[in-house]
Amino acid sequence: MAPTTETTAVHRVLLVAIVVFAAWTHLVGVRGDLPWAYESDEGKFAVLSLQMATTGDPNPRWFGHPGSTLVYPLAAIFHVANAVDAGLPLLQVDPGLAARVGGDPGRYFLFGRFLTVLYAVAALPLVFAIGRRAFDPTTGVVAAWLAVLSPLALLHAQLLRTDSAGLFFGCLGLLLSLRVLDRPSRGAHALAGLALGVAIGTRYFLVTFVPALVCADLVLLSRLRGRPGARRALIGAAMLGLACVGLGFFLSTPYFLLDFGSVWQNLAHEMRDEHLGADGRGFTGNLAWYLTSALPASMPAAWIALGASGLLLAAVRRRVAALLVALVAVLFLVAISTAALHWQRWLIQIVPLFAVFVAAALVALAALVARTVPRRPRATAVLVVLLTGLVSALPARDFVHVALLQARPSTRIAAREWIVANVPPGSTIAADFYTAPLHDTELRADYHFALAADGDVDHYRDAGVQYLMISDAIYSRYLREAQRYPREVAFYRSLLDRGRLVKRFSPIDAGRGPTISLYALP
Repeated sequence: MAPTTETTAVHRVLLVAIVVFAAWTHLVGVRGDLPWAYESDEGKFAVLSLQMATTGDPNPRWFGHPGSTLVYPLAAIFHVANAVDAGLPLLQVDPGLAARVGGDPGRYFLFGRFLTVLYAVAALPLVFAIGRRAFDPTTGVVAAWLAVLSPLALLHAQLLRTDSAGLFFGCLGLLLSLRVLDRPSRGAHALAGLALGVAIGTRYFLVTFVPALVCADLVLLSRLRGRPGARRALIGAAMLGLACVGLGFFLSTPYFLLDFGSVWQNLAHEMRDEHLGADGRGFTGNLAWYLTSALPASMPAAWIALGASGLLLAAVRRRVAALLVALVAVLFLVAISTAALHWQRWLIQIVPLFAVFVAAALVALAALVARTVPRRPRATAVLVVLLTGLVSALPARDFVHVALLQARPSTRIAAREWIVANVPPGSTIAADFYTAPLHDTELRADYHFALAADGDVDHYRDAGVQYLMISDAIYSRYLREAQRYPREVAFYRSLLDRGRLVKRFSPIDAGRGPTISLYALP
């Protein structure tokens, strides 16, 4: 597995093994807490897709991400699954689809999760190809392996969200842009532009990948000095590529222009200034948070040091393709920092690109050390394996642990089962989000994003509520900003310190999930 510009059978076998490993770890826990519980964003995408499939109307009427590569395939999945279930013609629109999905939501959600897992796994060969083009095939293999080992990406790939679709189409658009450096034909530009347009139709921030295509053309133009005919042909191809970016976006998200009122309303919501636990930093604060908190939480410190070394290596060796990869990653990071909100999950699209530079540094280090080993033709390959194993052993162990935990019921399901068995039927429970799902039971559950935001203990008692159920997925956000939310902190502190605790469900016992506490009101 020594560095070479040619992809060998060994590289292909290793890549297949990585893909198989990724598929297993993503699928083993893909069911999660279905059918009883799902994440809030999943409900949004499911409802959008379900409305489209039920009515036959191709306008999703929501363009927040915009999420086209999730919403449209998901609507098709719901439609086809329903046609098979009901024995209907494949092209017939069924007004009863919504009721049928409502009767078995877990099955339909699971089909959708298979789609997002497919996107995540299919992105790995693209990461390999990007690493191969930027450096060499060995770097590509190591980068694909490191890209797998992200618990954050794993957990979001197992949900009906656009993260893994954005990763796939972003990598596809970037790869096709890099290939323009080798074959600057009109067809190559058109394909790159279309892929980038579809990527933007998945997640708006992926517009930052378009400069890779533009800069590739600028590099090519600089090589064609004194050849006016070739320069004119390249400029024509470059303009075609940019036009295809717009075409790809329109083909994937046609109602962006046809329903701009909804677009404006959705973007206003997505660009809101406040969201509990994810606001208030500004551009500089967001950028610093991504670099000092979110990125270190997404990979080991050793990887960050190696990635910086790999980037320096690319600059010293003037590897144009590698520098284009770095360019889009930096632009993406700057772009997400301009938003009012900040989320660690927004890094999912560029962490695999950073892994390319980590891999490049590992391969270069192995080659450097191998020079000190006399007459050992396979020394570099052995050292690549050893060094990769050294820096990825603990992350791989933790990653597999998280994957296996996903196959176990979380605290939310443990709480549901205990409450159904022990709380008297007909009882009224007011609850935070991310607590026990109590639908289809004999209990009356009233859910609030945060109980503290909608009243105090006396308010709930006067409303006839007998139990309060809270989740640290909510109250911990308030506690971290106690000065900003004194009333909400006082509410949760009064329960945590003096409330009449009935039962607490901890991830220490269940293995995963939020800490859920059930309190009785006197």
